[in-house]
Amino acid sequence: MSTSSLDDLDVITAKEYGDHGYPHDAWRRLRAEDPVHRFQPEGYRPFWAVTKAADITEVSRQPEVFRSAGRFILFPDPPDVDPATLDDNPPLRMLVNMDPPEHREYRKLVSGFFTPRAIARLEQRLVDITDEIFDDLAAQGDVAWDFVPEIAALQPLRMITEMLGIPREREDFVLRITNQNFGLEDPEFAIEGETQNEVLAFIGEAFAYFDELLAERRANPTDDLASVLANATLNGEPVPQFELYSLLFLVMVAGHDTTRNGISGGLVAFLDNWGELEKLRAEPALAPLAAEEIVRWSTPVNHFSRTATADYVLRDKQIRAGDSVALFYASANRDEDVFEDPYTFRVDRDPNPHLGFGIGEHFCLGAHLARLDLKVFWRVFAERVESVELAGPVEHLASSFVGGPKHIPVKVRFRPRS
Repeated sequence: MSTSSLDDLDVITAKEYGDHGYPHDAWRRLRAEDPVHRFQPEGYRPFWAVTKAADITEVSRQPEVFRSAGRFILFPDPPDVDPATLDDNPPLRMLVNMDPPEHREYRKLVSGFFTPRAIARLEQRLVDITDEIFDDLAAQGDVAWDFVPEIAALQPLRMITEMLGIPREREDFVLRITNQNFGLEDPEFAIEGETQNEVLAFIGEAFAYFDELLAERRANPTDDLASVLANATLNGEPVPQFELYSLLFLVMVAGHDTTRNGISGGLVAFLDNWGELEKLRAEPALAPLAAEEIVRWSTPVNHFSRTATADYVLRDKQIRAGDSVALFYASANRDEDVFEDPYTFRVDRDPNPHLGFGIGEHFCLGAHLARLDLKVFWRVFAERVESVELAGPVEHLASSFVGGPKHIPVKVRFRPRS
């Protein structure tokens, strides 16, 4: 075991994630030696790193003690802005930084589109979308692709934009806004700017498009989610524009980005464990279990932060009111007290009580859609792909919030559609 100080571990800087991927070795030490550890890295306000599943569950099931509003993601403190001002005036007010009862009221506005029954109706459309993507790729012959933007992104992107009623010709716009939102600290996607408004200009772009989209759906409603939101009311009144547009923004970007990262992380897992893909190919009925294991293994949403509203003792550590508590789901998904052989990727793992979709009040709204996306993608992939090999190094997103591979150069050989 390492004799270096736990305080020297880096579990939060974007550069660490971009250079090396998720810091599983650091989390393994924290789980073993100090599962609730206080960090104060340079450039950040202090936070408690919570790394075991039981403790994350304990915090998540008490939204009255650990609130989501305020500092809900751990970013470096901007040099020109008071962090408290940012906490009180976030650039977006979404489900992820709302607390009860407001959180439940806004969630109800869209939850009907994400029930198991509603999502199950989309399965054949997802199969068609996935087959179309593979048909287009196969027609290009034996060439190299960047798996993340050219393959993994397309299926969940096309599904969520169809659900929202966003036309296909705006896919590139949605993808760019998403990359800028989740890649704020990644040099490839970050926007140059000296002020917060300049850096977050993409939010204004998205809101301007929402003006057009929702005006059209108010005039000519259809059966898509944009029409539901355009004509929604809250307690008998129109939904406030800022919260309405923030909710639409969340569905638009999170509805495909995290699944893209799950698909991309799944490919890396299969490349390292090719026998597991052969297992899935031989037994396609394993696809639902494989989807759960891919979420556990890749954990696209790495952390959220909560703020204590009162003093609280967690695993013998005295947390004070106002302290930030960071919930590291990717660490929980390797927790030795929960998973047998947690560092083994196994498509038939069952049971699989991972926290890849969170737990409690903020359990992922789109979990059923993400599961179906992954199940269909990998079932079709196992059927259609003869072979796949790396054509260059894997590059990781420089982000400690939503993470995963951002570039995977590959050569793929396809089978014809059966």
